[in-house]
Amino acid sequence: MTSGQCLCGNIEFLCDLQQPPVKIYQCHCSLCKKQSGSSSNSAIIIPSEKFKWIKNQGIKVWQKDTGFSSHFCDNCGCGVPNSFANKYYWLPVGLLDLNSEVRVEVKVVAHFCLSAQSNWHELNLDSEKFQELPELPKIIALLE
Repeated sequence: MTSGQCLCGNIEFLCDLQQPPVKIYQCHCSLCKKQSGSSSNSAIIIPSEKFKWIKNQGIKVWQKDTGFSSHFCDNCGCGVPNSFANKYYWLPVGLLDLNSEVRVEVKVVAHFCLSAQSNWHELNLDSEKFQELPELPKIIALLE
């Protein structure tokens, strides 16, 4: 099991990533860039049964009319995991403890919404590339 937490520690969780490498995606849409404060949002999606809250003290949710939502710790402001479609969790990769005593290999397998890509962000050459956001089944298949 891999642990993760926000900056202040009010939000803690465990997730079963099982496979090395951990497959992640980067979304370059304008919403993800604003949410992350960078050129993309790096995340994984895992089945709900592979996720467990350890400490969940204060999560705020902000949602646009379009349905896009941002879940964050109400104390430190870190983006935090959130459930969706009643069977998955979205996890920001930066919260995961992947560089502990045993270094975990991480691989960017896909880039989404490249139509909005920042011109200064270099892409991983062997990852799949999409001009827009693919359908959820395609995303899940890429991350398996």
